[in-house]
Order: sequence, then C-alpha cells, then structure tokens
Amino acid sequence: MAEACGWIFVDHIPLLYDKRRVARQYQVEMWLDLTQLVKELGIEKLNENNHNSHSKTDYVV
Repeated sequence: MAEACGWIFVDHIPLLYDKRRVARQYQVEMWLDLTQLVKELGIEKLNENNHNSHSKTDYVV
C-alpha cells in the first residue's frame, strides 16, 4: 500500500494520500504559484509610490 501512496504536507503535518491525488495537488499548487511565470515574463510588481490610483495595472513588463 505504501508504494501507491505519497506524502502531502499541510503546514508541518504529513498526510499520506494516493499518488495520483498528490500529483494533482502538486499541479494545482504550481498553477497557483505565479512566481515562475513572473520570472519568465520578466514582469515586476509596481511600488506603491509609482502606482497611479486610477490605474488597475499591478504589473509592468
């Protein structure tokens, strides 16, 4: 049974789940984490000093 299972950590608590669910959870977390996308596109978040109150843009290329 341990071969078909993988570990997911919620905070510092390890949980044993089916490997397919672990793989799906990893994909979701990577999709939600935009850090890699931001690096690849070369965009950066605007400082509050330079941010126009009427503008809705949060990132600049």
